[in-house]
Amino acid sequence: MNKFNIAIVFSTAVLIYACTPSEEDGIDLPDGPSGTFSWSFLENDSNRVAFTGLSSEDSFLHLWEFGNGLTSVLESDTAFYPQAGEYEVTYTVHNAGGMAQSSQTISISQTLELPCEGELELLTGCDNQKTWIFSSEISAIAVGPDPYSTEWYSSPQDGLVDEQYDDSYQFTFDGGFSYNNNGGTVNPFEGYIINELVVPELTYLFSEGTGTSGENQIIIPTVDEFCWFIGTWDSGPAYDIVELTETRMVLHSTQRNGDCTQAEGFFTYIFVAQ
Repeated sequence: MNKFNIAIVFSTAVLIYACTPSEEDGIDLPDGPSGTFSWSFLENDSNRVAFTGLSSEDSFLHLWEFGNGLTSVLESDTAFYPQAGEYEVTYTVHNAGGMAQSSQTISISQTLELPCEGELELLTGCDNQKTWIFSSEISAIAVGPDPYSTEWYSSPQDGLVDEQYDDSYQFTFDGGFSYNNNGGTVNPFEGYIINELVVPELTYLFSEGTGTSGENQIIIPTVDEFCWFIGTWDSGPAYDIVELTETRMVLHSTQRNGDCTQAEGFFTYIFVAQ
């Protein structure tokens, strides 16, 4: 065999060896999580439901979609359904082995008939319709990294733009919600430009005692896959009623991303009766 043939044989052997896939020890991943969950009505209350994820101990990133416009990232939580109907609840969970998801339909048999008194009367005006607008005082809009905080931003006196001052909000005793933006709404997701936003017929839920610190809440359901809001576009869907008098209302809410998922911040708003 001449030197040329020896070189070919050697090169071929090297090529075959180089193309042989290396064998590494396999990595044993855990089994994927269980996406199943249990639920039950709270004792003596057929409108409040307790949910518990039945995933493994190594699970993380829990997400509940309760079917009433609200979500949760806790492993176990409760949801309030003041109106009768069918609600699809979806639970999603992750672990190192993957993701799992399951859904169940919850049937609520009765609608709560709340009397028009207390905070509900102050909010709506009952038969004397009340209209709320942004206050011109300091911190009419404030946002921070923790509930009720103002660390990131606090609006100055008369510090909002005209398109925020001409927005108004009305709540009716029977669950109607009106947002009048006079044609323009500040869009925080595109550099705080003014967008034309057509507002459909909306509703709200008045939820007793479900707030961050046990406050009553205003909940704005999603309509046609759009997340509606009070105050600013990147808030909601639940608003704690921190303070409410005949003439002044302070609301508190989590911040939301453009895809309606919860962000890291918390808003506080101050409104006055018009």
